Amino acid sequence: MAVLSHKSKIKFIRTICLLVMLAFGIQAPAQDQDSLLEKIKQLDISLDQPVDSEEDLYLNTVSFQSFYDILSPMGEWIQITKEDVDEDLSDGEGESFAMNRNADEELLFIWKPKVEDNWKPYSNGRWEYTDHGWFWVSADSWGNSTYNYGRWWNSPTYGWVWMPGYTWAPAWVKWKVSNDDKYVGWVPLSPKAKWKSESGINDKNYRYKNKDEDWVFVDNSTFAGDISSSKIVPVKDNTTIAKNSADITDISVDNDKIFNKGPDVQRMEEKCGKKFRNRKMKFKEGNGNAQVSDDEITVGRERFRKGNPDTKESVGKPKSFKKSDRVKKVIKRNRDRKRPPPGRNR
Repeated sequence: MAVLSHKSKIKFIRTICLLVMLAFGIQAPAQDQDSLLEKIKQLDISLDQPVDSEEDLYLNTVSFQSFYDILSPMGEWIQITKEDVDEDLSDGEGESFAMNRNADEELLFIWKPKVEDNWKPYSNGRWEYTDHGWFWVSADSWGNSTYNYGRWWNSPTYGWVWMPGYTWAPAWVKWKVSNDDKYVGWVPLSPKAKWKSESGINDKNYRYKNKDEDWVFVDNSTFAGDISSSKIVPVKDNTTIAKNSADITDISVDNDKIFNKGPDVQRMEEKCGKKFRNRKMKFKEGNGNAQVSDDEITVGRERFRKGNPDTKESVGKPKSFKKSDRVKKVIKRNRDRKRPPPGRNR
């Protein structure tokens, strides 16, 4: 559920007061008149897209049809159970969501991209600093949707897969900085990272341990430019760097925005020898690649339709998908339940 912060409420009340004053010909202070349109514009954004107070990644009453349609040509959708996810992520601490659910509500869709074997999420693109913190500008063919929404994990069965989510962030990653100050690393947050606005996601409440080979590490100079598989640290060196690194993960609400803090920008400017522009994020409806200009980054932001769980309202599905072994068993069990007992008249 999305809520307005105290600061947004004050902004709303102040703007309404200014509008009433102008409507009745009451002279407002000059500085307020000059900035009124800008205040209204900012207010519209904050009211239109408030920060989600909580995200349930296993909520299967949200329609991800736009993701299903756009991503299908560039990968494969797989229907799995929540038990499949928990089994994949059994190593390490974090949230689990599959408990106390009915079997019929256990089905989800994940997406596996068509990529090379050595590909990793957040390994083809670049980092830009913004008023939302570090933002990942994807160079993958499918654009930014899978990096601003949802979670990734390296499944023992399927390889890297993505689970859709409905809360937007500049990047859903865990960060490390090496103790010798030479390397920066990141890895996608798994479904064990549950978003709550009052606590955020940090090294205190998210301690899931990825395998060392899942991480992307780069030296400081590489961090400042375009990143690709040929520019990241070889996987054989990941264990050494990971063991000698500090977790600096901190995704939280700052000024009514989900802020991805990551490595200190001033430190990175000193180490990289590059000045990072503090670009403003602007949003358009839809999805696709981020558009970067001198002062702004424009990126798509989805509007998700949520069905009514009481009425079993359909929220869509991919046109084609494969099923995990557990899903096949669930379907068979449900089919068997509907069959009349032997000997009963039909």
